[in-house]
Amino acid sequence: MPKYLLVILCLFLLVGCSEEKVNEETKQTENKEAETIDTSPVDAYADDNPIKVGLYLNGKLMSEYTRRFTDGEDLASFDVYFTNEADVGSSNTKYNFNRFYNSYEDIGKYKIGFDISFDTSDKHYETVVLDPDVEFALAPYIYIYLYDDVHQPDGAWYSHITKDEYNDSTVFSSIKLYMAEKMAEVTSPITIEVFTYDDEEDFGEDGKYRGISKHTLIVNNG
Repeated sequence: MPKYLLVILCLFLLVGCSEEKVNEETKQTENKEAETIDTSPVDAYADDNPIKVGLYLNGKLMSEYTRRFTDGEDLASFDVYFTNEADVGSSNTKYNFNRFYNSYEDIGKYKIGFDISFDTSDKHYETVVLDPDVEFALAPYIYIYLYDDVHQPDGAWYSHITKDEYNDSTVFSSIKLYMAEKMAEVTSPITIEVFTYDDEEDFGEDGKYRGISKHTLIVNNG
């Protein structure tokens, strides 16, 4: 082969290899950039709520409760205390609430809420309870009654909180569920979750509580 042809061939091979190397480096750079750039939204939510909370009946922490599902009767009333002690040694709602509330510092910004859910044969029912407006949210199966036992004179008779009475100082220290006219159609246990929260960041896009200060009670039909 003539020398000039050999030189041209070598130059051609060198150019081809160089272009292939550049193309490969470009692809690697593009792939690396694609891997490092994440445009998805970042949820920086972190809950530092210090409160332990529980649902109590006659001074005892309730995680499970059994009651015959019968139309037109009270299901039960449960007290809310800022503790998880198994037995608080007293059934006085006002005394117990204040005792455990005062064991914390600087928790005035926190409020109490509930999540109640159950099934019928053809539908799942669930509601988040943050105010008295939800009294009939689960009708005709369950009525929800909220009580502020803390801001009541000792020994006085009082009823559940109404929309007109509700204000920023209201405390949901107990909750009563009443079995309405179609309670017999409920086919699952009733789940009652109590929680404490301080702002809307404690709730996900589905409206449900996502924080760490919570306790769940399962009510069985029996």
